[in-house]
Amino acid sequence: MHRLLRLAALSPILAAACNDTGVKVYHEPPTVAIIEPADGSTFYEGQIVTFRGQVSVLDGSDLTEITHQWVANSNTICISEAVPADGLISCETIFDDAGEVAVTVTATNARADRATDSVDIVVDYNEPPSVELINPTDGDTLQSRDLVVFQANIADLEDEADDLLVTITSSQDGDLAVPANGTTAGTYSGSAYLSGGNHLLTITVTDTAGKSAQDTATVRVNDPPSAPVVTISPTAPISEQVLTASIVTPATDPENDPISYRYDWHVNGDTTPYSSGTNPNLNRGITQRDEFWEVYVYAYDGSAYGNPGIASVTIGNAPPSVDSVTFNPTAPHTTDTVECVPQGFYDPEGDAEEYDFVWYHNGTLDAAETTEFFPYSKTIKGDTLRCEVTPYDDFEDGATVSSATITVLNTPPTQPTVVITPGAAEPEDALVCQVAAPSTDADGDTISYDYEWWQNGILTSNYTYQVSASATTHGDTWECRITPNDGEDDGSYGSDTVSVADVTAPGNPTINSLDRYTNDEEVNLAGTCEADCDLTFYFSDSTGSWTETAVCSSSGTYTHTTYVTRGYSTAIYATCTDSASNVSGNSNTVNTEACDPEDTYETSNGAGNSGAAAINAWTTLNDSASATISIEGNILNSTDQDWYLVTTSDSASADISAGYDAYNFQVNFVAGGSDYTFLVYDGGYQANDRVCPASGSGTGYTEFDFYNEDVGEGVHSIPSDTRACSSSGSSSRNTCTDYTTNYYIQVIRNPSSSPSCQHYELEITNGLAP
Repeated sequence: MHRLLRLAALSPILAAACNDTGVKVYHEPPTVAIIEPADGSTFYEGQIVTFRGQVSVLDGSDLTEITHQWVANSNTICISEAVPADGLISCETIFDDAGEVAVTVTATNARADRATDSVDIVVDYNEPPSVELINPTDGDTLQSRDLVVFQANIADLEDEADDLLVTITSSQDGDLAVPANGTTAGTYSGSAYLSGGNHLLTITVTDTAGKSAQDTATVRVNDPPSAPVVTISPTAPISEQVLTASIVTPATDPENDPISYRYDWHVNGDTTPYSSGTNPNLNRGITQRDEFWEVYVYAYDGSAYGNPGIASVTIGNAPPSVDSVTFNPTAPHTTDTVECVPQGFYDPEGDAEEYDFVWYHNGTLDAAETTEFFPYSKTIKGDTLRCEVTPYDDFEDGATVSSATITVLNTPPTQPTVVITPGAAEPEDALVCQVAAPSTDADGDTISYDYEWWQNGILTSNYTYQVSASATTHGDTWECRITPNDGEDDGSYGSDTVSVADVTAPGNPTINSLDRYTNDEEVNLAGTCEADCDLTFYFSDSTGSWTETAVCSSSGTYTHTTYVTRGYSTAIYATCTDSASNVSGNSNTVNTEACDPEDTYETSNGAGNSGAAAINAWTTLNDSASATISIEGNILNSTDQDWYLVTTSDSASADISAGYDAYNFQVNFVAGGSDYTFLVYDGGYQANDRVCPASGSGTGYTEFDFYNEDVGEGVHSIPSDTRACSSSGSSSRNTCTDYTTNYYIQVIRNPSSSPSCQHYELEITNGLAP
């Protein structure tokens, strides 16, 4: 708070002491303080703001001789006037503009001494109130006898809703006597009567700052027309008949407004209308016997309905009816009992369906037949029948309706029983269709039969009793239909169906024998099988199993090339599956093994199988011991043998010069010596060329060497170095000899050795020391 105390020029307040003691005070100025509002208070535009203050004196002077004046910023808001005896002063004002305002009060005594006080306030913008008229709504039509209830929603951002002033005016009736305030919840309710005519209703809401808002509605106050006089026709209606309301005396309207009518139909005293509208008719099909119907006819002048005009009737019975009469069957035969069938029975009241029947047989009334059935025992082929039907209920008969005339027709033969043999047919079977139980004919006519064959649902061109075996295949479905005929009509066909199924498994295939042991991984299988079947070959060795497939030829044989894993014995068998998925038993099992290691010298052209075809795959083996020939092979059966040709060289002149002969032709088994032996032939491969024939006359040998060795024939003593030689020999040397030759080596499998892939390995050298 900002306060300023201003003193005017003062007379001396002290007097010189004379004979008196003490001090006297003269002409003390007043004081003033603003009590409310507090500094910094906020108000709104248009709001009444009251400032209050307190004026005091210290010199005992009269307060009423003091005046106070209020200024806002530079504008006087309350002119100078006397201070009340209690010293409480006030100033009431309204601020029209928003902003900060400094308000100052000045108190002045009779001697022009003054005091001031100030307060700063803030004036905010004042939002006007809002109002929404909920009832009545624009365009409502009311009656002068109606108490109009006014309902509205009111609100203001600054004021409480119940502080808002509410007024309602009518353009025709002026200010209405309604409550001036709403509720704290922001709702308003009031009521008043309005005179006849059109009214512009205005509701005005004013806040405490004087700002206001309005909402309007235009309504019409109208008096309804009078009740008309009405009647209903027909006056004695029956069920479901149309009822029509007619106006005998029209209604009148006080304002002479144009009049229209609303028709409310009520049944059996129900206060809720069955139907309501401008149509004076109650449609056909609605009313029922014994119902009491009233029509209320209301006149309408565009604004309000008047009291109704009322008329009433009671509904009588309506007879039943039928639309037509037919027969069942519509084309009867000799053996058919004929039924007379009414169509479209209708009774408006829902009464039970009841009929009287009359029959005419060959144009003559048959009084004995009074039901809906006419027995077949009374008819023969060519007779005529007609039926008349009269519907009735418990009150009266309906109109009689006649059928057309029908003729009893020929009766076709009965259905025969048909059998196809064989019942479980295979593709090689012929099918025969026979009548197992013949047809009969009610008219005694002679019966003949027609045949049809259907293959897989399609009619064939075969109209005989038999299908040949060549026409049937696995999976076929054959149906035979035999239709009887009595010379006039076909009867129902009899039929039988069979499915052709190949259920016989094919014969077991065979696999031709294989070499138990072979050097070839490629295996050519061959054998016999059922023509055109699908072959499955089953293979297994110690690493696992697998299958391969082939197709048998139309001649019943097959060939199939496969490959086996070298070093493993493989077992093979086969099965055969025919086109019907029948699977044969297993074939014989064959076994084979591709040897590891492979005999790479073994070929299909017989190389190495005889001395004449001996394998010659190496260069000349001299006696320098610089080369070694290694031969790896195998002999897989007792009739086989392997032949190799090795050419060796020796030079006597070189030996003489060197003083020794290094020639030493050696053949040894490195592997396979327990299963194999060999024979060595010198210069040829005939029996007389065999080296060491005595020891090799049987099974052969496992090692062989040939070198210049003194055998002690007595010419000289055995030298210490058997390779030492000279041109003519001596007591310490052999005679140098040229041993150049071709050696044939024949490898033989021992007869006692069981067949296997056991291989042999030969090592051949020349020139190694013995």
